[in-house]
Formats: sequence, structure tokens, C-alpha cells
Amino acid sequence: MERHRWSQLDYYQGLIKGVTIPRDILKMRILERYILKHRKSNNPHDYSYEDYKIPFDKPFEWVQDYIRDHFNVAHKRVLAPLDWWGNVYRPFERSHTRHTVKSQELATSGDYTWIYCVDVQPNSCELVVEYDNNRIKDNTWHFPLENNKYILFPATQRYFISQNKSMENNVFLTTICESLVRP
Repeated sequence: MERHRWSQLDYYQGLIKGVTIPRDILKMRILERYILKHRKSNNPHDYSYEDYKIPFDKPFEWVQDYIRDHFNVAHKRVLAPLDWWGNVYRPFERSHTRHTVKSQELATSGDYTWIYCVDVQPNSCELVVEYDNNRIKDNTWHFPLENNKYILFPATQRYFISQNKSMENNVFLTTICESLVRP
């Protein structure tokens, strides 16, 4: 009897170590876009209404390089960013439940979503990723969030960031990327 696998859901997580990311500058860039309302979408009914466009600059590049390079070494795949944005969740706010795949354009959609915790208050929230496990539907992974942590998961999975239980803002960077086989 031969065994074949139809699907597999992998996730990856870690802390950025050994390099100092200027998270204060990244936080300032995201908060600036938040205050100026540089939204990805001006339609309040669109999921990306609460996503804020951020420039591609050195702090973002350092986060991207670290995650991409470590993923490449460990899994022999190259991550190519397709889109990115920042989010700010005030006290008692949470994100929408969403996925990052373009349902009408699967060929040009990303393979992975990664969330990077720029400035997160201790024990204030978690990332919740929904998935189905063959016969058992509506399972969830719960990831406690902390500063400098990243979580990478399939872009097809629905997710949300739970309610901010702190009295400070929580700031995140989200990136959608394509996974390419290393030559």
C-alpha cells in the first residue's frame, strides 16, 4: 500500500535573535501611517480598511531579511514578499477574522502570511489561526504574542489577533509572501 499526502498545514514561529531590529522606528512608521490614515483601502467594509501602508525601509528590510534567510536555510525555500502592512490595535480592540488569499486570483496570491510583533504588551493578546483537521472541523492554534516574535502560516488559513487586554496600543507588521523552491 502506498501512502500519499493531499495536504499539510505547517506553521513556523520564532524570535528574532542575534540582530537588533530597530522596532521603535518600525513602530513609529506604522503609527505615523495609522494617524495619517494611509489605509490600504478606503472602503470601511473591506478587510484591509484597518491595514496601513508602510514604506519599505531599513527596519522592515531587516525583519524581512532575517525571517527570509532563516526560512531559506531551514527549509530550502525562498520567501518572496508580495505585500505588507501595519496594524495598530488599541485597548479592547481585536482584528477581523480573515485570510490573505485573493479568492478570485489564486494564481497570484501569496503562499504564506507572516505576522511580526513590533510592540506588543506582555500577555495582552494572541494570534488565533483556524484550521480543519480532516474529520474535525473548526480547530484553532493559539499563539501567545510578544515583542520580536514572528509566526508564519499558510495564507489560506483564517486568522485573527485577539482582543488587546492592555491599556496600551499593540503594533504589528504583516507580510504576504510567495514560497519558491531554492534553485
